[in-house]
Amino acid sequence: MRRLALASILNLLMACASDPDGAQSAGSTGAADSTSDASATAAPTTGASEAPTATGSDASTAASTGAGDSTDGALTDASTGGASSTSTGDASTGDASTGDASTTGDASTGDASTGDASTGDAGLGPAAEDAMAALMEVVAGVTYPSESDYPWTVVGLADAAPVSEANVKDVIAGVYVPHKGEAGLADRDIEVRTLAQLMDPLTVPKDWWTDENFVQAEKYTQIRDVLEAKLTNIQVFRLGEKSGNVLQGAVDVYVLGETGGGDIVGMWTVSVET
Repeated sequence: MRRLALASILNLLMACASDPDGAQSAGSTGAADSTSDASATAAPTTGASEAPTATGSDASTAASTGAGDSTDGALTDASTGGASSTSTGDASTGDASTGDASTTGDASTGDASTGDASTGDAGLGPAAEDAMAALMEVVAGVTYPSESDYPWTVVGLADAAPVSEANVKDVIAGVYVPHKGEAGLADRDIEVRTLAQLMDPLTVPKDWWTDENFVQAEKYTQIRDVLEAKLTNIQVFRLGEKSGNVLQGAVDVYVLGETGGGDIVGMWTVSVET
């Protein structure tokens, strides 16, 4: 055995001595193969565990994000669009409704007594419209002096002439504003006065007048001038509940005149008298 081992070693030494490049090449090739194999083994492992995982995760995240953004965007757009459409519709409806109410209902519901400009029937002639426009300009901001100062409201009533004590309640029924806790229009007493009886105490100076009275007189002189220039057969109707021989409480004051086209134009207010 010992001889055989020694013989093998000698044979190997002789082979290396006779072909040193081959042995070197074999050793080098083996090392390279080993390294290459190790590298080949490591690379797929790294590629499989890192690159695909990262790529898949990113792709999944991107897909998820993209889908979410797209869906959310669609929902947001749809929601916004729907809200805008609904809002626009509501606003349009509201405007139309509000417009109708302010045109036909303000004066007859009592807003006029707090400063609403005017009330006019459809079908008024040009003369009536002109008279109303002129009156609205001069009564703006003017109140009637009493225990509680109320503004004037301009009125126009188509084809209502002539007006008198006998029919005045029928003529003003469409624009009349009742007073809470007091008799209705049908049960109110009527006093008929002239325009001079209404205007003279407000426009003819007195010795005791203050600067405020003179300012008021100037405004009422303008109102009187417009009434006399635009209307004929002007009358003043006071309606209220009588206590003895005088009207008391909230007294309605209507100043009404006729136009050439047969319409009635004028103004009304409330005089509080107790």
